[in-house]
Amino acid sequence: MYDMIDPLPGALKLKMPNFTVAWTIVDLVMVALRTLELPFIVFFLIFVGKSGNAAFMWALIAELISVVLIAAAGLTGNIAMLCRRRWAVGICAVSAFFTFLSYAVLVWQLLVVYRSTSLLVLCCVIAGAAIFIMLRTALLVFNVISLVKARAFFRERDGF
Repeated sequence: MYDMIDPLPGALKLKMPNFTVAWTIVDLVMVALRTLELPFIVFFLIFVGKSGNAAFMWALIAELISVVLIAAAGLTGNIAMLCRRRWAVGICAVSAFFTFLSYAVLVWQLLVVYRSTSLLVLCCVIAGAAIFIMLRTALLVFNVISLVKARAFFRERDGF
């Protein structure tokens, strides 16, 4: 009834690298889990707004913006990557950049929120933040490797 026309002859026979597919699924799950933070951040914004702590409120607003940007770019990019869209590489790169910028938000939150606490509490919080940054950096490296492999795949598939 309908004839299948291959828009790029032979392109559908190329297989996306397994690492890229696996990492895209992992990143999609992690971004989806990160979006679960949104209701809690909004709840704490309302709660902190009533208490009048302006420094903590600005820290929460920065975190809210960070989560929304990562979620919007990450969900869009990862779903498009699984659909084998070339432009997904750029969107996923933007998501990785927003993730990197979330480190700055974390450091700023440490400086604003915990500046008047005791030295022991501050050291524990900094140690926890350092562990979080190291783990998230390892995941970010996997993301960059996946994007490099995806870019090479699309170059081979599309010929440019």
